[in-house]
Amino acid sequence: MLDTDLEGLGPKEAGEYVLAFVTALKQTERDLARAAEEVATWTKRVALAESRGDAPLAAQAKARLAEEERKKALREAELAELRMKVSVLKQKLVKLRMMPARTVDPDLLLAQLEMLTGKKDTLSLALKEEEAKAKLEELKKKMG
Repeated sequence: MLDTDLEGLGPKEAGEYVLAFVTALKQTERDLARAAEEVATWTKRVALAESRGDAPLAAQAKARLAEEERKKALREAELAELRMKVSVLKQKLVKLRMMPARTVDPDLLLAQLEMLTGKKDTLSLALKEEEAKAKLEELKKKMG
């Protein structure tokens, strides 16, 4: 099943599935906000280290800033993907909820089928099996 596939799910299950994606989307938005704060913090620290003339500290701060920027970029990509998936899932959920409910009563369906075709003839089936077994035994005797 693809991430954006709701086939085989009922409206309730599909709603819960979409809700899980929306929850992940919101969490990723919070993670992205934290990542942006970290980038801002490390940008200030780089500037501070450079203004004080501490080259080794500035280099370490720049390395950490690059790592935080990489994390932020990953969160942005993840957020874009989740937004697309949530959008598709919401559209499919609306369509699913608009479809009439398909419930099948297997006993009723069997009864209707038997009314149309008649009851299954188990006696003829059992006799045919016995005849086949007898012919097989006869053939075995001839061969052996």
